[in-house]
Amino acid sequence: MRYVGIDIAKKDHQIAAVDEFGNVILKSFSAGNNESGFAKIAEKLEAARIESDECLVGMEATGHYWISLWEFLDANGYEVVVINPIQTDAFRKVDSLRKTKTDAIDSVLIAEYLRFANPESSKMANPDVEQLRELARFRSFLVEQATQLKNKAIRVLDQAFPEYGKLFSNTFGEASKALLKQCPTPEEVLATDIRTLTRILKENSGGNCGRAKAEAVKDAARSSIGAKFGARALSFEIKLLVKRLSFTQVQIEELEDEISELLHRSDGHWLTTIPGIGDSLAAPHPRGNADRASIAGEIGDPDRFETPKKLIAYAGMDASKYQSGANQDTNGHMSKRGSSELRRALMLAADKVRIYDPYFGEYYDSMKARGKHHYVALSGVARKLAGVCLSLMREQRPYESEPPEHHLPGHLQRQA
Repeated sequence: MRYVGIDIAKKDHQIAAVDEFGNVILKSFSAGNNESGFAKIAEKLEAARIESDECLVGMEATGHYWISLWEFLDANGYEVVVINPIQTDAFRKVDSLRKTKTDAIDSVLIAEYLRFANPESSKMANPDVEQLRELARFRSFLVEQATQLKNKAIRVLDQAFPEYGKLFSNTFGEASKALLKQCPTPEEVLATDIRTLTRILKENSGGNCGRAKAEAVKDAARSSIGAKFGARALSFEIKLLVKRLSFTQVQIEELEDEISELLHRSDGHWLTTIPGIGDSLAAPHPRGNADRASIAGEIGDPDRFETPKKLIAYAGMDASKYQSGANQDTNGHMSKRGSSELRRALMLAADKVRIYDPYFGEYYDSMKARGKHHYVALSGVARKLAGVCLSLMREQRPYESEPPEHHLPGHLQRQA
């Protein structure tokens, strides 16, 4: 058996190989992260008589730079293992006391890790699931941008028109945004005819706001203590911020439609049957689809997690431990060494399912009754939810508060 270690980088990968006895049979060499670089890797492996059916290739999951090379090697018949950098870091500490870390040394170290651990080859998830994960992460990025734009707009608005925040229940509702795009300062409000203000509010609120609201805005503008110095610059800034916010919100809506379609084509559609984050709610919030998409996308292929505990550890929701000699202590805090996206989505979803489903609600209440803090109890619910999600995706079945008679989770079914 041959073991090929690849140290992944943005521009150039470093490759080395060892045999079953740990002898270096292919000295470390560099290959570009491009078509000619991939061809060079294949040529070097062939020259070293390393056949695809008698070798195992390992690479660290470094950003997204490994994906193209993985696809190339997989298409050429190589078994490829994608390794968590945490695993190779731990192996490095065991393997040597040297402080030296170079790409050439790391490529051999990865090959050595494969020789000792002999892990199973990695599989890419269903294409729909992969796309789901990508879009769910992009949505998180856009939501964060929208939040930043809102915070910035509020800071500027507090200078220009501090009384404005009390005029609308939602400063960034459609009616309020339409008004801010036209006249965000007291001076501009006072310079605008009451009939124009009424029309803007009425057209963008579905008729819920009208003359009375326009007069309230006028009254607030008359008694405003907003800064007049630099008012023109403040007005210009608010208008641009609100326009950009509106554009970002439209993009988020388009993303959510695409996410919803992908979700129902993937194994993640089984998660829609869980009360609280499913379509069964009378009026599901769009955020629900995003939570399910994040969970399904981050889990990917459910068969790569043998037990729910491994999924929980992958999400960084396992308890951190400290061990010295014979003493071992668990402080109860999350290790947070894993997918932050999956951890965030599970925690958000847990706060919904505890309300809508008795199975999760009773568990949450029992932890609260034992004096646990809300966040600790919610973490417990999120761990249970992770196991349920894994079971639904693996077993291809809808959620039931009480599992079917003679039910065994997927990993126990295989053992039986």
